[in-house]
Amino acid sequence: MLYRVTLGILLLSWLLKPHDIVAQTENRKMFVFYSVQHQPLSSSKGASYAIETEYLDSVRATERVYWAPQKLRETATFSNLRLRRRDGETIVYYNDGTIKRREQYRDGVRQGEGFAYYPNGKLRRHDRYDDRSRKSEECFDAVGNSVDCDTLALRDVCPNAEIMPGKSAPIYFPSKALKLGIEGVVKVNFTVSRTGQLADVQIVESPSHILSAAAVDAIRRAKWSIRLDNCDPVDVRYTIPITFAIK
Repeated sequence: MLYRVTLGILLLSWLLKPHDIVAQTENRKMFVFYSVQHQPLSSSKGASYAIETEYLDSVRATERVYWAPQKLRETATFSNLRLRRRDGETIVYYNDGTIKRREQYRDGVRQGEGFAYYPNGKLRRHDRYDDRSRKSEECFDAVGNSVDCDTLALRDVCPNAEIMPGKSAPIYFPSKALKLGIEGVVKVNFTVSRTGQLADVQIVESPSHILSAAAVDAIRRAKWSIRLDNCDPVDVRYTIPITFAIK
């Protein structure tokens, strides 16, 4: 009798071990349909999309989102599904099944490389993340030409607007100012018109007219992007400090 009781206690303690409780949730799948208003439905009737969740344990899971009917829209892995903490690769698809975006995450934070594609499969954007911040970015138009990433973002919002990408110009330290030991900050005030033209350039503050001329020259040689307000180009007034320092 004592042998049976002891065996029963050992068996019960083994059954209640944490790893066995976790094992009960492993590979558990859920498939839920949702309406346009993101409300869960009891069947596919009237569904706008569906989410398949495959639990790896009590918190980790892989999630697949489908367009109706049954077209894969997104796949993602989570280190904590309840907290929506992504970990690993997330892939987003266009309606026809081609890849729209690939992103890497580590414990809820973007990490590593990210890629975005046009519907024709050409690369649209390439980002690199490290230490919780974007370290580099490259953007391309639909035929593969390199474009400014801010310009590309504006085209998404205002596809019919004519957007002029900005481009800075090198600033040259005047040799005369170097010889005289003149340095300091020049503040320049100017307007970029709705057509991208520079207008009404004024020196707000400057230690020398020599540096003022160099600052204005750099601003005039730069290409300035057109600012949009509700997709309409507008005039914008800027004040920019340019530092000339002798090292």
